[in-house]
Amino acid sequence: MKSLTTEQKQQLVEIINEEFGSGMSLEEFTDALLGLLEDISGVETAHQRTINKLTQQLWSQYHE
Repeated sequence: MKSLTTEQKQQLVEIINEEFGSGMSLEEFTDALLGLLEDISGVETAHQRTINKLTQQLWSQYHE
């Protein structure tokens, strides 16, 4: 998977906030994020640890 830029990561967080609100649990957030990532080319080849790291990064941004 090609690395996402800081701007792209922020956009994912903004989309989740707009679509689902700011009160999601980690599990809900992860499900929403994985749904968005399905539409990004190259994600299907990413290692699970890469996806987990991205999820944790974006989870932190989601709570800022």
